[in-house]
Amino acid sequence: MPTITPFIPTEEELAEIEAMERRLQRQPQAPVPGPAPAPQASTPAPQSDWTRHLRPVDAPVPDWAKPKPPDSGETSPSSPNSPGGFTHAEPTRPEACAEDDSAEDENAPNAPNPPGGCTREHPIPEDSILADYRDFMRGFSELSDGLIIAPILSLCGRLLTPDVTLDFGGSKPLTMYNFVACPAGLRKSTTFKPAEKIAQQILMHNDLLYGNASDSALFDSFESQPHRLQFEDEGNTILRTWETSAHGREVSARYLKLYDGSPWTQNYLRERKLHEDGSAERHIPLATLSLCIGSTLGVARLDHLEAGSGLRRRFGFYLATDQERLIDWPHSLNGGGLDELAEKFRLLADLKGVVGAGSLTAEAREYWSGLQQRNRARCKQIPGYTSGDESLLSSLNESPARCLKLAVIFQACRWARGSIADPYTITEDVLALAEQHQNACLDSLIELEALSRRGEVTDTAEWLLAQISGDHPSQRTAEYTRADITRRFAGHAGRRGALTPSCLNNEIIPRLIAQGHCHRTKAGRKVTYTFHWE
Repeated sequence: MPTITPFIPTEEELAEIEAMERRLQRQPQAPVPGPAPAPQASTPAPQSDWTRHLRPVDAPVPDWAKPKPPDSGETSPSSPNSPGGFTHAEPTRPEACAEDDSAEDENAPNAPNPPGGCTREHPIPEDSILADYRDFMRGFSELSDGLIIAPILSLCGRLLTPDVTLDFGGSKPLTMYNFVACPAGLRKSTTFKPAEKIAQQILMHNDLLYGNASDSALFDSFESQPHRLQFEDEGNTILRTWETSAHGREVSARYLKLYDGSPWTQNYLRERKLHEDGSAERHIPLATLSLCIGSTLGVARLDHLEAGSGLRRRFGFYLATDQERLIDWPHSLNGGGLDELAEKFRLLADLKGVVGAGSLTAEAREYWSGLQQRNRARCKQIPGYTSGDESLLSSLNESPARCLKLAVIFQACRWARGSIADPYTITEDVLALAEQHQNACLDSLIELEALSRRGEVTDTAEWLLAQISGDHPSQRTAEYTRADITRRFAGHAGRRGALTPSCLNNEIIPRLIAQGHCHRTKAGRKVTYTFHWE
């Protein structure tokens, strides 16, 4: 696991660091000792194996996802143990990865490596009002910092929309879709409440959207106010409606266009009586929505939505399976602390401008090029066999644009704190932090897929073992080659709902191995599975 070291450079130290880096680039010999490097996002090099496949559904939580004890000497980018400032992870050495790969047990299943260098937490600039909000919420919410930040990021996107836009292949609004997923009873509503209270103080009543609506009723709402914010801390209800009703499927498809800020036109004959000229057409030139939904793990995959793939691509996921801290008695939201935060966030609504390619510094442009290359390399590493692969691939395709949105929001929040004078210039360190934050969202999506499929995979593994034992009634063991078991149980992968070879070999059999019902051996290129039962 990479060692994460906090680093808080001053402006003078950053200038010295940049000068040192330029000198080292001109001198190919071994680097001499000097100041610590400038903050970098903890992302793997393009050639590293970021993910060969989704992590096995029943694998234990990896070390990089576990919180660090206060006396461990290691901190995560936004953990309570961090003294503040940007943090970065030491890049994983290729030779170290090779050593780890060579040390693997050749009899182990083809389990993937976790994303190299990534952390589960979602870092933010420590010199921003986001950090002020997080610190306030640590005395109110028991959830981890990432889930604390998710609702307020959606509020920031609404405050900057439509006056601040991103010129990236056309004008893009800074809308933010965030998804908070955790087990029932883990206090999602408590975590949403402060952000919603701040929004109510800053925005007008008709800026906020609540609950379910038909597409036509939704149009009426956006016609009066085309830029909206929606918090749904009990998102199970609205998601089930999108799954099961005709008008819900229509509305879920509409949310795709509200994220992109598309025009919205309706043309119904019944509208003629409402217009003096007899026209049936109604038109909204630009409609946008920033959204944060909280739900339990079972529905968070959005599998049964017709627009599920598109929504997953737009959402940033924030996942927790347990409380981060214990709060015996949360502090009140009626004091001056929340009012002071509301005044700081109110400043975001004063910004007006366009952030484009010219807004990135030279170093940021170079980093952006590397970010794109890393993203495309990761996309090529995903086999795309399972629905989980498709979810991750879809999210990766949206990741670069989401990184830019996060970077703009981060700079705006630093400006509102008074830490910088120019909120429209994107620097390398902020872009790196945005990439690290987005990588943590992708980590959460991978873990969510694994948690959600665990029960399904367990049931299928029990069925498979029962089928094998039934084929050998007088035995307690049976041996199959990989080709044999694929032919026997996954020979009809083209049929809808049938077991596929990738699911069989990468999820079901590893589950049986973990239960002690299967043993895998390999001789040359031949893989043999030996199954055991009582």
